[in-house]
Amino acid sequence: MAGRGAERASRRIVAWTLGTRGAEAARRLWHQLPARYRRHCWYFTDEWKAYAQVLPRIRHRRCPKGDGGTNVVEAINCSLRHRCRVLVRKNCSFSKCLKMHIARIKISIDGHNRSIILD
Repeated sequence: MAGRGAERASRRIVAWTLGTRGAEAARRLWHQLPARYRRHCWYFTDEWKAYAQVLPRIRHRRCPKGDGGTNVVEAINCSLRHRCRVLVRKNCSFSKCLKMHIARIKISIDGHNRSIILD
């Protein structure tokens, strides 16, 4: 998975995209964010250059490793890897079909968001 947008307060995933970590995937992620998140939010990312090319400079905060700014997203990544084996590197679990790969990830993200709402 190339990227995901998460709400820091609720830990809910509001957008995600597949692909490389390049500018095109960052642009797709930006367009998948609901309009209110594009207008009114701060963006905390790691130091990949693609995010700096796409996100508005005034609201973008690049967080160096160990800074803690991306802790919420890293915790979500860990949770998703436990729920969805296709997200684990060097694993025997894989999807032969891109459609099924996307479906498995979507089910995991929906389950993650539902578990947050129920807490």
